[in-house]
Amino acid sequence: MRRLRLTPLGSRITTTAIAICAGTSVVIYVWVVAIGGHTDARGPIVVGALIALLIAIVVGFYSAGLVTTRVARIEDAARKVADGDFATRIPVDSSGQLGQLARTFNEMQRRLAELDSARKQFIANASHELRTPIFSLGGFVELLEEEDPSPEERAEFVRTMRRQIERLTKLTADLLNLSQLDAGGIVITPHNVDLGSLGRDVVREFGARAELRGSRLELRTPEQPVVAVADPDRARQIIRILLDNALTHTPEGSSVTVTIYSADQRAELTVSDDGTGIPQRVQQRIFERFFTADSAGGSGLGLAIARELAQRMDGSIAISSSRRLTAFTLDLPLAPRGALVPTPPTAAKAPA
Repeated sequence: MRRLRLTPLGSRITTTAIAICAGTSVVIYVWVVAIGGHTDARGPIVVGALIALLIAIVVGFYSAGLVTTRVARIEDAARKVADGDFATRIPVDSSGQLGQLARTFNEMQRRLAELDSARKQFIANASHELRTPIFSLGGFVELLEEEDPSPEERAEFVRTMRRQIERLTKLTADLLNLSQLDAGGIVITPHNVDLGSLGRDVVREFGARAELRGSRLELRTPEQPVVAVADPDRARQIIRILLDNALTHTPEGSSVTVTIYSADQRAELTVSDDGTGIPQRVQQRIFERFFTADSAGGSGLGLAIARELAQRMDGSIAISSSRRLTAFTLDLPLAPRGALVPTPPTAAKAPA
């Protein structure tokens, strides 16, 4: 008996079929018998109406059962998705609207599963990245409390702790930037900006760090300014990330060059170095969150942030690497020829 029970949707389908059949029979009876005067056709019309009504009931129940079963599958799958189970797929057994609904639901379920997996992976990676420097700091604090290190050892402990604190600070800023990007909290305000001026400012910021590493930091700009359409603060942040990446992951004494130019109606800035290069398999994942290619440190978030910021400004970042050369190129829209560059406001230093 439970199989004969219909949902409200199934009941409406069956009721509609019966109503159409009964209404049609009444119209025929009135037209033929009452208006046309063919009283001898009364019996056949009534019999035909009863047969049609029986067929309508059978067809209505059958169609309602099919629709109810398919809707119930979608309802059960939706309930499982609400409980966090993304494994149940809905079989697509029709080409109509319900079939299209099932395909759309399956696609939504697949994307939700990918987002859930990415969320779990993000939390796991972030927890690991935060736990490592925290445990390191805890160990050094315990040593300083329980041991009596020499002044030289104490100074080395303090230097190492300072590096771990800087790592935590940068990681926290990166995580905040990513959360703002994912939540749409970062507002991009495009202006006409001189890439040469931005590059010069950032290169000046990294000058002292390059000298400490014995690296040569060079800026190359064309005679005519390259004016891009971009958010100046976010463009500076991207350049900082690219320079920080170049100085962190190349041997001491390497040369790092920032080149600014225009090509194919695009404004481009390339940060290149003469380090050891990046393998092809690593290049395919270099922009993934938390991916690090070596043990030089870093959270693996900088390049992911840089790429997302560039995409928000209708730009992109590409990598090109060989055995003795690695280049990251920031591509941005080129401002119209003769566009004026407003004096940019003084911006707070963004994390690299």
